[in-house]
Amino acid sequence: MTDPSTALTSFQQALLGGEIELQRGALDPNLYVYSDNPEGVARLTYVRLDGKTVTAFASFVICDPIDGTPCFQLGYAVPEAYRNRGHAKDVVTAAIAEMRHGFKRAGIPAFHVEAIVGADNAASLRVAEQTISTSPTAITDQFSGVPAFQYVRQIAQAATDWRFKKPAGLRLSHSGTR
Repeated sequence: MTDPSTALTSFQQALLGGEIELQRGALDPNLYVYSDNPEGVARLTYVRLDGKTVTAFASFVICDPIDGTPCFQLGYAVPEAYRNRGHAKDVVTAAIAEMRHGFKRAGIPAFHVEAIVGADNAASLRVAEQTISTSPTAITDQFSGVPAFQYVRQIAQAATDWRFKKPAGLRLSHSGTR
């Protein structure tokens, strides 16, 4: 289990130093994404900004698939000055929506998100429960050896988009005039 606050600090420094260029989210123009492949491993980083200051950070790193479905290890952090305002939940929720949208366009029908959260990190446990799963598995983190919880969620595409497709057999009637 690594501390995503360290990654947030490095990301903030790279952003201020002009080393990275962000793209706006396709669904949420106030969400920014940075895609890279450190050491050949795909990573998507989503942030909320106040000017050039990162106010919330979520990083998704590809890891071993679950049942043949791509899986992303999630880490999230919020700078101390912005905590206790729902920013972590917001950035994770928005990032998953952006990933779902992008993967749907790429023909990927489903993916998993996994978060490993230290048992003593109450704030992050609440975020994982609200955004990933209400049924975590108690584990011992393989890297740190400390008690933790594993949250896993499969994100699947909807079978149909009800706004654009009428289910077979459904009769629509219109009464009145415009």
